[in-house]
Amino acid sequence: MSRHQEFIEFGKRPEIAVAIGTFVLLLAIYWTTDLFTADEAVAFGTLFLALITAITVYTNQQQTKYMRKELKFMRRPRLSIHHENEDDGGMIVFENTGQVPVEATVRISLAPIGETESDDPILNNELQYEELPDEVKVYKGGAGDWRKTTEFLEPGQKQKYVIGMFGHEMTVRDDDYGLEDFHWIRIDGQLTSTLSETDTRDIQRLFQYSINNSHVIFSSYSFDEARKQE
Repeated sequence: MSRHQEFIEFGKRPEIAVAIGTFVLLLAIYWTTDLFTADEAVAFGTLFLALITAITVYTNQQQTKYMRKELKFMRRPRLSIHHENEDDGGMIVFENTGQVPVEATVRISLAPIGETESDDPILNNELQYEELPDEVKVYKGGAGDWRKTTEFLEPGQKQKYVIGMFGHEMTVRDDDYGLEDFHWIRIDGQLTSTLSETDTRDIQRLFQYSINNSHVIFSSYSFDEARKQE
């Protein structure tokens, strides 16, 4: 932006326009009347120059403060957890959808919907992962140990896992497991920006999934919606 354009933008600010207009009015009064002397006009001009300077400094401070807040909001750690259709039932995906590198610590719990009541711990988002019963935690079957899995993801980077691994987990737990059965997948974790260790936020997600002839039904649910299901 050129100096001329900056001056035009400067004059468009309402508070500055009022100050300039008032100063011009005082000059007009001075030249057309005898209400005050030349020294008094200079004094008024100095005061208004100081006022404009103060207003400009304050405006710039407020703009800088707003931009810092906006930058902090844009650089907050973000993680998308979703399903992508691929061969053999597709993938459960952890994707960094933010603008900064993140460390994602993830814990997964799994339970058959047909055996889950509305008051079961896995559907209680007030309970921390550590308070859930061991039998719903994913850590000893074909899905591997998900009691504390950590991923480091750059912006836009994805980490994918075959969603069929949860079927192996249920097979280990129960010989009557059927791929067509619906299950709750609960994901508890933490996101931390690798740029600022103080920017850490908890995540809780609940999904429903079933596999039928390699076709996956995968949906996101709120904990309230899940508790209301019959």
